[in-house]
Amino acid sequence: MTVRSCRFAGIFFPAEGRQLAATVEDCLRAAEQADRAGAADPCAIISAHAGYQYSGLFAGLSFGSVIWRPARVVVISPSHRHWFRGLAYPSQDVFSTPLGPLEIDRAACAELGHAGLAHEEDAAHDNEHGIETQLPFIRTLWPEAKIVPLVCGDVPPEQVAAAIDALAGPNTLTVLSSDLSHFLRQDEARQKDAETARLIETSEAAALTSYHACGARGIQGWLISRAGQATKALRLGMGDSAAVSGDRSQVVGYGGWAFYPSDAAILNRKSREELLGLARYAITERLATGRGASSPQEHASQPLQTVAASFVTLTLGRDLRGCIGSLAARRPLALDVAENATGAGFRDPRFRAVTAAELRALRIKIAVLGKPIEMAFEDEEDALSRLVPGLDGVILSTATQRGVFLPAVWEHFPQPRPFLEALKLKAGLAGNYWSENVALHSFRVESFEEP
Repeated sequence: MTVRSCRFAGIFFPAEGRQLAATVEDCLRAAEQADRAGAADPCAIISAHAGYQYSGLFAGLSFGSVIWRPARVVVISPSHRHWFRGLAYPSQDVFSTPLGPLEIDRAACAELGHAGLAHEEDAAHDNEHGIETQLPFIRTLWPEAKIVPLVCGDVPPEQVAAAIDALAGPNTLTVLSSDLSHFLRQDEARQKDAETARLIETSEAAALTSYHACGARGIQGWLISRAGQATKALRLGMGDSAAVSGDRSQVVGYGGWAFYPSDAAILNRKSREELLGLARYAITERLATGRGASSPQEHASQPLQTVAASFVTLTLGRDLRGCIGSLAARRPLALDVAENATGAGFRDPRFRAVTAAELRALRIKIAVLGKPIEMAFEDEEDALSRLVPGLDGVILSTATQRGVFLPAVWEHFPQPRPFLEALKLKAGLAGNYWSENVALHSFRVESFEEP
């Protein structure tokens, strides 16, 4: 059995076992005190990889979001010091950490090698902190898990995606090791990191570069992989090195994200209550001042800073009182909900504006949209067979018309055919209309409402 030692123990994290264990526990404790996500299990995380005094909090947020116990952890890091082509795994059987050993999944490495997706190259790992900084967290949380450490050299994101898909499965967690912007002034870094967050959260892989995040190649690979395309991102935290160093002239940005199945409920009770409160506050402010809430996202918790799309529905008793939403994720969820709440109350053309007398009896329901996925079908009958009643929201579009139904509409049209006919009518088409130019996108939502 061959062993690889952690070269960066004592540099990026403590080399003494008890001190390292205490440091990791402190980082994970921060995750316990932050807003945990819902009951869903993340399939992947983005984890920061600087010295623990700078980025340990953000790595702790990422690893702390994983409640389940993966049998295998794939760690993908950029190469910071060694230039090579491709994707590289080490030759050793075990990675030794100050907390104990972690077994390298040699069978998985061989599988990637035989498929031409990765190769063995120890030099790629000899001076790579992007891998080693993740290992103490893995050893602390899942000491029995096997690891697949992969370093990205000059490699196309499609190859990284293929490697991710080759290893993906219900017992595998993917860790994307990355920091954000490097050595910008803090104000510039915050702008750049906000852009990076938006690209990650809206899956705009092609626009992501190493200027956004040093681990961009691994993140791109995840976003375009089959595994990644079936997920949605939740922001866990963002910050920079100035919080520790005090130097705002040159900072390094850090962040944590978790990726969940696209149909998963990922907002915890506190986040849901916060969004419902923001929606009601926005309506109340509009009634009181004639204006909407001012920058409601600025004080929202980190998960609600995630760029996402929402619909807000207002009811009085059993009657609809307004519904406005966003089909595309383009702004922080907290802001999107506040704006759509104001829109539902005052800009829905089907209804008069909400009045102060109605406010107390008004009930608010929020639907947070997952990523719309284009449906592939041969004809209308095939399209109908692919709809999942009660779960699928659907966007129907032609060259000139578009309509959308949230999953809640299935309550009124429980069968696919009348559901689709009603959607066509909403889009301004005849109920029996069909054309090869019809496009359908399905999406799932996370819905919650006031008691």
